[in-house]
Amino acid sequence: MKRNFYLSKVIVITILVLGLLGCGSKKEKPSSEEKKEVSIAVTEISEVSLKAAESEFQNKGFKEKLILVDSNVALLKSINDGSVDAGMAVHKAFMEKFNKENNGDLVMVQPYTYYTGIGLYSEKYKSLDEIPQKARISIMNDAMNMDKGLRMLEDAGLITLDKSKNDQYTLLDIKENPRNIEIIEMDQAQTVKSLEELDGAVVFFTHMRNAGKDYTTYLFRDQDAKDYPIALVVKKGNENAPWAVALAQSLRSEEAAKVIKEYFGGVFTIYED
Repeated sequence: MKRNFYLSKVIVITILVLGLLGCGSKKEKPSSEEKKEVSIAVTEISEVSLKAAESEFQNKGFKEKLILVDSNVALLKSINDGSVDAGMAVHKAFMEKFNKENNGDLVMVQPYTYYTGIGLYSEKYKSLDEIPQKARISIMNDAMNMDKGLRMLEDAGLITLDKSKNDQYTLLDIKENPRNIEIIEMDQAQTVKSLEELDGAVVFFTHMRNAGKDYTTYLFRDQDAKDYPIALVVKKGNENAPWAVALAQSLRSEEAAKVIKEYFGGVFTIYED
């Protein structure tokens, strides 16, 4: 009986020791504060910016792992569900709209990187005064950019919006349309293609450039572009993590800014705080 007691005690001690050794041998996942390799979702456009910042980011002791996605929404979803650590492609208002509609907790890291613009373009007319009665103009169909586009058309003097709403304007909020312009909704990437058939289109500078067109030929452009900064997006709680701050700073480095300006030909304006 006594022998069995000592044997049981030895077995228990052996199990405890093995358990402790096993715990010590496990490789624990680094916390967000300790992270050195950062997975970043990018689009074809923002990939250029992240690669431009890569050297500076490495000098700060970190490494990028870029993951190409095919849409802005897919990019935000991948950050929100934790598939990636961060992402970059959308302006701040678009991210905030995503948060409201998807119970997201995404934030934009400062310093912001840059901003771009949208313009009213036409391949038939050279000025706003030339736009005729019943002109057909395309506009982006996602809620955030439709609102932004309609405000721009109002600033251009083509329409008047119902000020009793003053939030997320849609086509139903057009109060006055003196030229009886037909505004046609479509995906933002398709607006530039519609220039071939329509009288005009509200298009992002980036889409004009990607189509090989001169983005500076707009008849009118947005007046509040700086209010829509584009920068690194992370889940709330990570915005002050060393890797997030380092990457945001790297995107604003002289080297990255030079590449961005030269590659995109001025489409993006580096954000100045």
